[in-house]
Amino acid sequence: MASIKMKQVMEFFAENYDINLNDAEEYFMAIVSVGLSLNKEMRKDVAAIYNQNKLMFFESAKEFSGYNHVLLSSGDLEQEIYAKKTLGILLSAEQSELIKVKILRLIKKHYKDIYVYAQNNNYDGFRKKLSAIEDTSKNLKVTETLIVLFFYTMKQLNENIINLQVVENAFNAASLFININPINTDIQNELKRETRLAQVKQIVKDELGTIKNSSDILYSNHKDLKTMVSCLRNLLIIDKLDLDFIAPKVNQDDLDKVMLAFIKTTGKAEFDETQVVQSFGAGYIMKMLLNEYLRARELYLTYSDEDALYSELKALKEKLDTASLAKDTVEIQAHKLKSEIETHELKLKNALSEQSRFYEAQINELNKEIDRLKINLDAEMKNREELFQLREFFIDLKNDYSPTDTSLDLSRFIANKKLLIIGGTPSWRKRLEAKFPTILTADGFNDKIELRSYGEVDFVLFYSSYMSHKTYYKTVDFIRANDIPAGYIGRTNMDLVEFEIAEELNKRLAAH
Repeated sequence: MASIKMKQVMEFFAENYDINLNDAEEYFMAIVSVGLSLNKEMRKDVAAIYNQNKLMFFESAKEFSGYNHVLLSSGDLEQEIYAKKTLGILLSAEQSELIKVKILRLIKKHYKDIYVYAQNNNYDGFRKKLSAIEDTSKNLKVTETLIVLFFYTMKQLNENIINLQVVENAFNAASLFININPINTDIQNELKRETRLAQVKQIVKDELGTIKNSSDILYSNHKDLKTMVSCLRNLLIIDKLDLDFIAPKVNQDDLDKVMLAFIKTTGKAEFDETQVVQSFGAGYIMKMLLNEYLRARELYLTYSDEDALYSELKALKEKLDTASLAKDTVEIQAHKLKSEIETHELKLKNALSEQSRFYEAQINELNKEIDRLKINLDAEMKNREELFQLREFFIDLKNDYSPTDTSLDLSRFIANKKLLIIGGTPSWRKRLEAKFPTILTADGFNDKIELRSYGEVDFVLFYSSYMSHKTYYKTVDFIRANDIPAGYIGRTNMDLVEFEIAEELNKRLAAH
């Protein structure tokens, strides 16, 4: 069969497997992105390429319709971050021969056999190599990834040598685009079709009663559930987690998914009541924890996206540069017009004076726009500085704190400075005030806090692990408006916190 373009390959699968062409392309690119970001060494190489032009790669990935493809987010958080970075590089490679060369080097380094077989257009040799891999790994995802990488490499080297029949046979072997991967399953449709779900629901109701809230499961006295839930509760307590604070309101959709998981596991038509109760209880707790993980993951990707922040700052800078260039151009034109007025004063005085006023008005408008952009840029830079401070603090919290300079004397810093600490337990604040009476403290959960009542404060420290979000943001707004330096602490030991406060005051006051 004649050689074809990769786009025709996607069109073939879209037609023969009854899927959208766009879905086929998204699926293909997602597999390549994940395959090139699987381990630490691959991610190190991906980061080296990505950091050369973060903005371009970020925008390429973000604008792609498959940016949130399920395969990109099916692993852990780090996997998703690097898979999306890889996606941006792959998409940019379609427009840049230089980036394409870097991608091929990446494949050659981490998938050398695939690169060599693709370079020599030797699918038969690759297939034999793949059979050896399949003998040791029964995971279809491995086969799928390697086959897709093989043809992607061929595409980058010379897509005209790709043969449709070979592609069809290879992708059929990997079960590509046939929707057998559970990750691609439409769970809501499966819930509607599953006839055994009603039977399991009835067993749960007969054994545990109507589930109205999470306590009906977590504090059930059912003999087959109580011990198992207690064990899981203790396991979480060992790691300082309390189920009562994690358990949300009961969501029927979550309960149905737990029961569906049990049905898919057993594959039976009749069910043992004990197995149903125990699986339902364990599954519900697992679903609660999974929901919390997914929420935390979404929160991180939404509010801690360094690339998005970089993109916004870059865009503001470009606007400022454009406005400055326009201002310079207009000023040059105005100067030229004034020179012409001097030369042709008698003949063109009225016309040129009017035109000069027009350009001067433009300059004034551009100056106003520049001032506005500078204000926005300054505000954005302050936000960025705060983000870096918070990130630096949270990284520090992962390690045991030890003072770097024990010669610092806290009493010297607060002798002529009014320090306010917000947060911390009541007993901790009481001990701190007893030792340093001049230090002011405030309840971190007082959402109605009036900061003006403390007078003119020279410095604010947050004890962020024991305070509400509302109090924190209210205080942040106040210190920004009044240009008050701030920092973060987290020690409970009074000796350590004394050094920590002294170091924080020394560092922040010096930089302010």
